[in-house]
Amino acid sequence: MSDSQRLLDLIEKSVVEHAGDLGGWSRRIDDALQLFDGRVTLCAELKDAGPSAADGLVHAHILMKLHDYDDEILDACLFGIGNDRDAALGQVALIWMTGVAGPIKSFIDNKPVCMTCQAGVKGGNASEGYSESDYGLPDLRAFVGPSISRGFDDERVQSAIDDTKPWFRFAAESAAPRRVHLAKATIISKGKDGWRWELEIDGHDVSLHDPDWPASVRGPDFGYLTRYTVFEFPRNSLVIPLRAKLERTIRYFAENFAKYDSVDQLMEAMTRQGFDPDLVHETESIATIAFGRTFFEQLGVQYSSTVIRARRDGRVQADVPLMSISAYSRARALAVQLRETMPKDDFQSLCLYNAESNAILKAIEANGENLDLTKIKMYPCVVPDRGVSDQTMEAALATLNALVERNRSTKKNPWWKFW
Repeated sequence: MSDSQRLLDLIEKSVVEHAGDLGGWSRRIDDALQLFDGRVTLCAELKDAGPSAADGLVHAHILMKLHDYDDEILDACLFGIGNDRDAALGQVALIWMTGVAGPIKSFIDNKPVCMTCQAGVKGGNASEGYSESDYGLPDLRAFVGPSISRGFDDERVQSAIDDTKPWFRFAAESAAPRRVHLAKATIISKGKDGWRWELEIDGHDVSLHDPDWPASVRGPDFGYLTRYTVFEFPRNSLVIPLRAKLERTIRYFAENFAKYDSVDQLMEAMTRQGFDPDLVHETESIATIAFGRTFFEQLGVQYSSTVIRARRDGRVQADVPLMSISAYSRARALAVQLRETMPKDDFQSLCLYNAESNAILKAIEANGENLDLTKIKMYPCVVPDRGVSDQTMEAALATLNALVERNRSTKKNPWWKFW
């Protein structure tokens, strides 16, 4: 019997023993497990936990097909740790039942069960599983599971990180153009250095992080909390078709980038072919930021998490989180795929196109290949809308220059400015 089959057996056993709100008939068929009266079918995939991983560490993905929702497939990433592989598989099964099964069953029944809560319910009674907090998922139907902790002895720390915190912020903005999604949020305590937040959507389709998450409480030197949510866009939501158009635009721009003498020629050709001019502009100005960062982040360059937006209506928006912009977050997800499918030189050229990458290359040229890139911190980009006025652009640049001046005398590390 394979590890995947053993894991499904362990999940079935734990669900049957729990019964109650997770009740209903179950059935094992070859490499699949049907649960909740056949409304959900599970498959398990065991991933490589890394070359240094011990036998007692398991990295698994549980794929869950929701038959009530057009057979949408949700992907939950889980890790199990034990004295041996059997114990680690058992922990994966336990974590799935504790943290994932509740949100899944709550979602398909539209009723919170097993310590799961429905998020964003106005006037909701938390004791009955209806939370007024939206967990960072406003205006969506979302069911959030309980947090699973490791390394915490002080219950006051866990209670302080309650449902008022933005556990799943940017999940909706970053999700692929499908109706139903599963997200996993993990916050890691670094003691006096604060908390790090990591978000995974639909397995590893999207991975976000924030090294300075606002937990508002000091935690242990090491420990972490993980929780899962299932959320959906309304069936008639305009977000899904618009995001599908955005992804098609980003993919075409990337795959055809090297075929044109200039980006202007590429953008003009895309517009002639019927691509939305605003989406083409967002791809050129924002998605390319994501491509560049996937190239240089691994070398330690410290980027700003925000941009300054110069809007067509005359507004200047400072401190706009990049992850709130779908053109950026979806480009990050697509970059992982494009790295594998595009010729290496073409993908590298795409990553080196944007202003941030150009600034880094100039720094390397000026200081030599031995430049320590970890000491480079980047100022926010100024990102103009298509058709923005010169006056608005000047105001946005003035906002950036003011930020530069405020930091000039206090920063010892090199900062690079660009727009």
